[in-house]
Amino acid sequence: MDRQDKRKVIGMCMLFLAALATASLFLLPYISRLSEPQYQSALREWVDRMGIPGLFAVLGLQMIQIVIAFIPGEPVELLAGVLYGTWAGLGICLLGCMLASAVIFSISRRFGKRFLYRIFGEEKVQGWRWLKDSTRVDLVVFILFFIPGTPKDMLTYIVGITGMSVPKFLLISTFARIPSILSSTLMGSAMSRGDWKVTLLVFVITGVTGIAGIVYRERFLAFCRKWRPGNDASGSGKRGRRQR
Repeated sequence: MDRQDKRKVIGMCMLFLAALATASLFLLPYISRLSEPQYQSALREWVDRMGIPGLFAVLGLQMIQIVIAFIPGEPVELLAGVLYGTWAGLGICLLGCMLASAVIFSISRRFGKRFLYRIFGEEKVQGWRWLKDSTRVDLVVFILFFIPGTPKDMLTYIVGITGMSVPKFLLISTFARIPSILSSTLMGSAMSRGDWKVTLLVFVITGVTGIAGIVYRERFLAFCRKWRPGNDASGSGKRGRRQR
């Protein structure tokens, strides 16, 4: 890793920490009240009053943040955990991811690269052209959606121009997203109960994992780029020449 890449990684880590700190400071006045039994009771009553419309509102927010790839998903996932608990919040968020991803994938496949160029710019899209030629695209997509620090929502658009089918993509990407979303809904659920030990533990684990994903992202990507026809063919050719 050269000096310029190191600066980028350090900058991304600082931006990640700054975002976490800003969100924490902004929410602190509201979070601190969650330890009060009266406030917890009022929150539950508010959720009960919202009923089905409230559920659809959270589902809609999750879909919007997937479609608009530059909006972070963690605040919506935290909100889902606060309002509906760990597992119901996880289910709502995963459903939102699946619905939005299916729409994005289909649109991307229908309109192709030129559509993506207009959204993200040709340079960024071309930077992922190796994904289309990968010999193990299923595994690569799972790894990219599983590890933190990768632009998952942008990848939803990119994978649409590969040969992967919609059902397979939805299955792989949704399953790979579970740990990330689960950590957010778990933290939100713990916050709503005023369980600060669990909240802090999940926050620290999420932060460390996120920073590790950013720091080692290029290594993960380099590992994934190895699965290309040229690499596989050259490797087979070398083995064949040795056997002769």
